[in-house]
Amino acid sequence: MSALYTGTVTTIGETMARSVTDSNAFKIFMDEPEALGGRNGAPSPLDFILAAHGGCLNYMIFFIANEMGISIEKTEITVTGKLDPAKFVGTDMNGRAGYQEIDVQICLTSEASDEEIARLKTAVEQRCPVSDNLTHATPVSISMTTRSTHYMERCDSE
Repeated sequence: MSALYTGTVTTIGETMARSVTDSNAFKIFMDEPEALGGRNGAPSPLDFILAAHGGCLNYMIFFIANEMGISIEKTEITVTGKLDPAKFVGTDMNGRAGYQEIDVQICLTSEASDEEIARLKTAVEQRCPVSDNLTHATPVSISMTTRSTHYMERCDSE
């Protein structure tokens, strides 16, 4: 059995809609469309879910194709999410807050046979970590604490 990987990022909210996330040596900027109080200056967190899915599928296609001896020249992956914002904006608490449906279209540039591509697709569907997180419930634990403004000022002056 291999060792567990632990991924950790830290996000600082600058406003309701804008945030900056530190991920290893990288900064990820997120914003919301103007209609949701943002400035549309960066992808939204929901856009990042779709992007993460596309990026992970791309990696897994090349990785698994290499294992199978299948040559892939290029991928073109379009990930579309359909979402009803009613729950997250608080107008209808009955539906899901997140995507109700995600559709992925993958076009490969390859000389592989239909059978090889079918085997590749099955393996990618089974092994893609982001697909796994999106299609299966993952336990999420959220804790929330507060720090007073006075405490923050004191910390900054120390």
